[in-house]
Amino acid sequence: MADLKGAAVPEVLTVHAETGLPSLQTLRHEFPAAARAALDASLQAATDTSWTDRVGTFLRGQTGARSLAPREGTDPDAVLSRAEAAVVAGALATALRELAGLPDAGKAAMADWLAQAQQRQDAAAAVQALSASVGQ
Repeated sequence: MADLKGAAVPEVLTVHAETGLPSLQTLRHEFPAAARAALDASLQAATDTSWTDRVGTFLRGQTGARSLAPREGTDPDAVLSRAEAAVVAGALATALRELAGLPDAGKAAMADWLAQAQQRQDAAAAVQALSASVGQ
């Protein structure tokens, strides 16, 4: 700690000093519900097409079905499947990059989770930068 004397502590760390940040375990635990909400919102926003698309969206919404294994593609289900795999692996930066590919409706539906994950990621980057500056 003596090495930290005189070092400027990044704001992202001081802001959360009292309350703390969500743990990776908490983010992992909360991801499935946030992903279901994001998938539902994304599908609802995109169902101005055919009757079969609307029926498929309704059934998916009723069952909560979504891909759990990572899969290729740009559709919301594929994006969420890869993001979940990244969250489980502890790779928040990768998960956040994947989730940037969601439609706006999907991002809005999981905005709280995204904000918490971004705060944790920003704090981790700040700690790494602070450690590097102290080591010089």
